[in-house]
Amino acid sequence: MADDTGTEVDGWSGLDEEFTRRVAAVGGTAEGRALTDAHTVGDPAAGKARPLGLPLRLRPGLREELEAFTAAYHRMIEAVVAAWEHDPRLREVLTLPQSLRIEAAAARDTRVHLLRLDLLPQPDGRLGVLETNANGPGGLAVVGRARAAWRPLLDRHGLALPRPLPADDAGWTGRWLLDLAEQESGRRPDTVTLLYPHRADRNAVRSYDDGLRALGVRVLHADPRELRTGRDGAAVLAGEPVRHAYAKISMRDLGQLAGDLGPYLRAVRERALFVQNGLRARVVGDNKLCLAVLSDPRFAGLFDPADHRLVQPAVPWSRNLALCDGPTLRRIARERERYVLKSPLDANGRGVVVGPETGEAAWAEAVARAAAGGWLVQEYLPSPRLRGGPDGPPVHHDLALGAVNGRLVSAFVRTGHEARLNVARTGRLHPLYL
Repeated sequence: MADDTGTEVDGWSGLDEEFTRRVAAVGGTAEGRALTDAHTVGDPAAGKARPLGLPLRLRPGLREELEAFTAAYHRMIEAVVAAWEHDPRLREVLTLPQSLRIEAAAARDTRVHLLRLDLLPQPDGRLGVLETNANGPGGLAVVGRARAAWRPLLDRHGLALPRPLPADDAGWTGRWLLDLAEQESGRRPDTVTLLYPHRADRNAVRSYDDGLRALGVRVLHADPRELRTGRDGAAVLAGEPVRHAYAKISMRDLGQLAGDLGPYLRAVRERALFVQNGLRARVVGDNKLCLAVLSDPRFAGLFDPADHRLVQPAVPWSRNLALCDGPTLRRIARERERYVLKSPLDANGRGVVVGPETGEAAWAEAVARAAAGGWLVQEYLPSPRLRGGPDGPPVHHDLALGAVNGRLVSAFVRTGHEARLNVARTGRLHPLYL
């Protein structure tokens, strides 16, 4: 497609451009501006809250395709988590820091309850997998509330919308967690503890506090370091057993604080404490080196053949750089425009080096550091572009799909002028109808 200056832009055919154009007009109304201001991402208490972007919509017919892709991808990630303990080839590729490797090996959980799949759709219509996140669903809940809030206004302006996604329901924020806790523990919680280091972003924590209390659940708050171990192996907070929790603990915090989290780790490892994604599923499923497994034909036998046929073409060439041979390393160092490096457990755009945006000397240093640290090296995928409005240049965008137990529950698009579209940097979150 071309922008308003006539310049060709590499767009993705999956976004409904006519919808985008019409929503821009609705967004300029007083009601539209109020909705934009009302829905934010980031921590308001820290002065980091930013309004969401205007809603977007996919063209009809894509929802079923994306639901099938997400379900197959989820099953493949669970297969990696289940096989990790027993397959030495897998443990060689998908490495973990020593403290987390010991905990993951001792844990027995293999269910990935919650997964977010980040994609870079390509101009030819193909999907390209960017990475997997098996963590907390803050963004998925925020855009769900925004989709629901925008729906009446868009309906009044004659903009046809598809059926809602599960996260659009006002009670979803707490209900999905309670449903999973009951499924895993056999008991529906009447008390849930929100666990987070006290320096963590409180926005998602507040959302869960509100959502759980609205369902009549008693909510406690604690830093995971405050937990102690009870006689039956349960985690204990101020003398009270803690059986069910929502864990807002980043991978960086989990690695750095592991030595201070003994009671928490023991309770999750022994299944005395339910948290979303457990322990092994979290540290393995959230690891960017999963892409090195999905990309490598040596591991095809781990997966259902139908799932592998559907997903594998969307996975860019990816490897653990520490395991690449000399010629491959030299090619990667020489052809930086073709590759991206990613630190396996970093988040928020940290530990990502985009070859086409990096100078020659800096790239050579980054390759050496990444090879020593066992980082992921991945084929560079260009991000599609979206018109930024009548007065703005085209912006990069991606596509993020959220699933609970493999079922698509929410989706959003991030836009920005950087290739790294993380909202913690300069990316902007858009509710997505599909």
